Amino acid sequence: MAVLAGLGGTAAAQGLTTVNGTVAVRGGILQVKGNLQLGGGSFTNDGNVFVSGNLVNNQAMAETGTGALTLDGTGTQTVSGTQTYFTRLLTVNNPAGIVLDNSIKAGGRVDLLNGIVEATNDLAPLVIGDTASVLGVSDANHVDGYVMKTGTGSFTYPVGDGARYQPVTVELTDNSAGMSVRYLAGDAGTGTFTTTGGSNIALEAYNNEEYWDIAPKGTATGKVIITYDDYKNPTITPSEDPDVFSVAHLTGGNWLNEGNHVTGTISSGSVMSEVISAWSPFTLGAIPETQLPVTLISFNAKVVENNAQLEWQTASEDNAAHFDIERSLDARSFQKIGEVTATGNSNTPQRYNFTDHSLGNQLQTVYYRLRSVDWDGTYSLSKTVSLRPPGLSHYAGVYPNPALKGSTVTVSTGIPVGKVNLCDMLGRPVAVGTSSLPDGSVRVNLDGVASGLYLLKLTTSQGVVNSKLVVE
Repeated sequence: MAVLAGLGGTAAAQGLTTVNGTVAVRGGILQVKGNLQLGGGSFTNDGNVFVSGNLVNNQAMAETGTGALTLDGTGTQTVSGTQTYFTRLLTVNNPAGIVLDNSIKAGGRVDLLNGIVEATNDLAPLVIGDTASVLGVSDANHVDGYVMKTGTGSFTYPVGDGARYQPVTVELTDNSAGMSVRYLAGDAGTGTFTTTGGSNIALEAYNNEEYWDIAPKGTATGKVIITYDDYKNPTITPSEDPDVFSVAHLTGGNWLNEGNHVTGTISSGSVMSEVISAWSPFTLGAIPETQLPVTLISFNAKVVENNAQLEWQTASEDNAAHFDIERSLDARSFQKIGEVTATGNSNTPQRYNFTDHSLGNQLQTVYYRLRSVDWDGTYSLSKTVSLRPPGLSHYAGVYPNPALKGSTVTVSTGIPVGKVNLCDMLGRPVAVGTSSLPDGSVRVNLDGVASGLYLLKLTTSQGVVNSKLVVE
């Protein structure tokens, strides 16, 4: 038995195996060079606890608004016991990894500095509190197993398979007892493609190499955002139009199309569902290209006499009603500024245009997109294009911004970019891959870049242009 009462400084314990007395860490540090086992006494942490061995908690704990736990061993550490360990801050700093046989709940923040958290027991997930966040996620630092999030709002789950970080985002308006998510590399199971999901268009294919097991512990209502990239992503469609992608949902032996609000390209991006309240495996799906109301060949924008001239062309139309022209100043929140009637049904190319007379009044980059609307209300979104208002000094337009981890962003300055550097807010360089595009802009690959605020430094023939980038 060990008793460390009112600990306010720094204490180090070698092989502290069992605590049945009272431990109160009040603003100080308790460093355990070995195993820590909490038994039938009282343990309070308002300071910082470092454990380099295994953590066993058989003691009922109250959720705390303060205190930090750091798991910083050099060999695999196991968290076990009969009671959930509560902490405000959790730091994982062990390259050998952490194995959860018992839950840890972090109420404030999880810092994944180094190592994989293995949580393959659905009864012992890593639990993230209502307002808690997760930082440092990457291929080398994520959860291989179950993560449960309490509370509502949008949350990107830090999950993967131990080799790659493969996130999924869930936006909830109801979450009565926590939402559990695990990523699995494999086939969720075969089923019949039906029309009873969020969309009445049946899928023609689904990704049989990966899925996310998304299951609430009580009731839940919200949307699922599936991210797709170059990992475990077989070709599931012959189309070159990303709007064929949908959120595929396996339930009751059927694969449902839960919606297809797509952002990205045919090779990488994300797709968001409609609102759902029934949960089970989800993955990327695809519908036949013939089910799209419009097959869009091109969508371009140019400045003509201080105005934005938008032009687009369709290859075919099937019961298309109209095009909504949408504008944004941040590439996230779009507003409808006009409408153009579609031809409706056509197998020959059709050309359209629209003029935005307000471009010359803007003092920042303006973004445009098309919403192609069918007669039954279904729609698809075009790529986003941007214009720099006349007379505006050189700028760095970044789209999308904020961006998802592992995605790509396109950066343009109005003049050709020679070199791109990404730095964190401490000025430290972050390695990224870049490729030049024919229009002088640059595509930046964010694979391996953790969540946070960054500064893009773009070297051009007329000097260095800076722009902030948020990675979620």
